[in-house]
Order: sequence, then C-alpha cells, then structure tokens
Amino acid sequence: MCGGVLSSLPALGASLESSVGYTTEAINSFFIDETIDAYHTQDSLSIFWEIDVTTKRIYPVQYGGGNYGDLSVDIKNASVAYAIGPLSFYLGKMPVKDEIDSPYSLFLSGASPSLMTGGYRFTYHAFSFSDQWIGLDQNIQRDLYPTMLDGMYADRGMVLKTYAFNIGAFRLGYQDVILFTGNYFDIDLFGIVAPSILVQDILTSAAGMPGARSGNMNSVMGFFAEFKKGRVDAYAQLLIDDFNMQRFLHLWSYENPDKIAWSLGSKIDLSRGKLGLYFAGATRYAFESVSDEFYSYTIHAGSAIHSGGEIVEIPIENQMLGYVHGENNIAFMVNWAGLISQLNTKTGIECVISGSKAPTNPWHNGEPWAELGTQLLNDQVLEVKLLLDLDLSYTWKRLTFFMRAKGGYVFNELNPVYSSADDSLKEPVFVPQAGDSRPIFELSIGALFDVDLGFY
Repeated sequence: MCGGVLSSLPALGASLESSVGYTTEAINSFFIDETIDAYHTQDSLSIFWEIDVTTKRIYPVQYGGGNYGDLSVDIKNASVAYAIGPLSFYLGKMPVKDEIDSPYSLFLSGASPSLMTGGYRFTYHAFSFSDQWIGLDQNIQRDLYPTMLDGMYADRGMVLKTYAFNIGAFRLGYQDVILFTGNYFDIDLFGIVAPSILVQDILTSAAGMPGARSGNMNSVMGFFAEFKKGRVDAYAQLLIDDFNMQRFLHLWSYENPDKIAWSLGSKIDLSRGKLGLYFAGATRYAFESVSDEFYSYTIHAGSAIHSGGEIVEIPIENQMLGYVHGENNIAFMVNWAGLISQLNTKTGIECVISGSKAPTNPWHNGEPWAELGTQLLNDQVLEVKLLLDLDLSYTWKRLTFFMRAKGGYVFNELNPVYSSADDSLKEPVFVPQAGDSRPIFELSIGALFDVDLGFY
C-alpha cells in the first residue's frame, strides 16, 4: 500500500524534482513545481515523506494560507510501514492504491489521491486479506460549503476490505467498502474482519436493541479477476453500489436504477515496450448517496466550496474516491511505454464520453429516477473529451531530465448547474453544454536529482 523498497540494512535516500510549465487547467497558466522526498529503510521498517510546492493552483486560496507567498505547500506522502512475516502494516498520508493497477481502477482512483490512511495486509500461501481505513472529512470549516447544510460538516471515513485467492495464473478477489458519516475513524467497521455489508446490517438494522446505531452508511461491493501469464496481464473489475435483483426474481416488477461500474484492461509485453488497453464505464447515479446525509462515494462531502470569496467547483477527477471519471460515462485508453533512442517514453490516447454527473447531489436535483430506471449516456447532449499525453525522460548518472505534455479537446464541456428550488440540495449538477468546447494543453519541463546515500 505504500511505496519504497525494504532492506535488511539501514538505508537513506532523497530526491529533488523541479519543473516549470504551462497549463490551461489551473488558475496560474505558467507555474513552477518543486517536489522534495526522502526515505529511510531498516530491516522491515520503512519511513517516507514527500512535500510538493507549486504555483499551479485549482483554488484561489493556496495550501499554506498565503504564508509562503504565491506558493501552495502540500504533504503528498508522510508514512511509515512495517512488515513482519505474513503481516504488513502502514499508517500516514500517502497515495492510495487499488488492488487492481489500472488508470480505471474502481474502488480507489487510478489518479492515486494522497489521503490519510492506515491498515494491514495478511498474506499466506494463496490467500490474502487487506483491511484499509481512509480518512475523509474531519472537523470541516463551518463556512466551507456554499450549500450551508449541517450534514456537510459531519466527519466522514471509509473502510475497504479485500479478500483474494491465487489460483494458478488467476487472482480472484472480493472487495467491499463501508463509507460512514459522523466519525473520522470507526473501530467496529475497521476491526471486525467480516464483510462490511454484514457489519453494517448488524449495527444499523437492530432498532430497539441495545447498542443500535443511528444514521446511514454507504455499502459498496465488487469483484475482480486478474490473469498473469507470460507477456500478458489482464483484469476485469466490477463495482456494485446498488443492483436490482427483481429482474431475475420477479420479471415483471418495478426495477430501481442499477448503480454499477466496470473496468477491463490488459498490459502486454511486446518485443519493444509495453502496450496497455483499457475500457471502463459507470451508470448514472453510481457513487451517489440516496439522501442528504452526504455519504456519497467521494473524497469530500460537497462538490463546490467557498475559496477566496468565490464559489469554486471541485474537478470530478479530484473528487472521485473510486473510478476517476465518476458516473454516467464510458472511457477508452490505449498507452505504450518503452525505450526510444535512450529516451524513456510513455504515450497514450484517451477518449471519455460523459453525460450529466452529480457526485454529491442524489438523483440530480430530483430527477424522476423511479420512472427512468437504469440509465447510461441518455442525455440529449454528451461531453466528448479526447486527450493525448507524452512523457519523455533521459537519465544521466543521478540526474534525470524530463518533459511531460498533455493535449486534446473537450466538446460540449460539463459545466455546473445549480437549482433555484427551495427544496433542492443546491449541490451542483455537472451538465454537458452544447457548443461549449475548448482545447486542453499542459506542458512541463524539468529535472530530477536523486541522492542515494546507500547503506550506513
């Protein structure tokens, strides 16, 4: 769950990455990025930390509150890990990773957001079990969200459990999540190793019994299969937030909307480089809560904040705890990585087709979901986003020079729409706008200096 290599001998290392760039996707078009990281390993213990300093900002108010001038300072990784026999433990703020290594992983975003997390993994022969807590909102500033609803300031957290078996070339697994409000950490949900959907039912469905809990939780479950043999690594992953069994048990009865997401992918080692192929999607309403208790499967309770006197919407890819593109879309990606004339090269192309999204607004401000049933891309207007990226790097001794570029075009871009109805949740619904199209471009050039102090 956290990076780095454990060594039987104590080791110390650090690196400094510096770059300048231009982007169409931030407040400051021209920006400077600086990243400082360090690690210490000894026996089964490892400690990592990474600090990011940038002038590229999404929000008017920078991290650090102006104490560093125009710079935003953020901790990307400050964590400790320890392994003993079949058990490994970790705790800290770090990039979170799904069991499936994919840009379209479903339970934890392929964008690997840095979040406060802790947990353990047990591996014995063909069986493995992982129990991970992730902290979401805690002691939120009272005037942060423009909707001014009390539920948005509740502490939030989640627990993700994974049970997996290796069977020959296959790895089969079950994943389940419980996302809760009112607590940042819940020892019952983390400490009981039974599937969370069962723990939730026992804790919250026993009204009139001693110890019964109030409030609601979001239970999400799913499965994955991974195949590794020779030059091929392929996977399939399914996430189920709500699935209507009536279509099988009572063929002519009413069907609630299915809230599901899927991801398929493969990495193939070629004679020159590695080719990746990916396809994913999610139905409308997937990841959303069904009430105003703000337990949507998102990093933050709301999708817009007050920042520097403005209302600023949180970009979808920075808000999704799971599948990076959220609900109501299909996405395709092809990428390749390899060596070209001593240049480490990574390139890829992506197409994302999206309808309306409302990460924290149940049923999109009162849509007649009971009549519409399961939906996918049935909006009158759809957003189409095409992106091409290219990363080049060259290493000379301890110095690596790099160039990272991303370009493309978005047609009928998603824009936030707020309801004026008094009974509305007043959280934004991101709706494709016909004719609202623009180019996307970002370029950064820099260098990475790595200092490996070796063993000491």
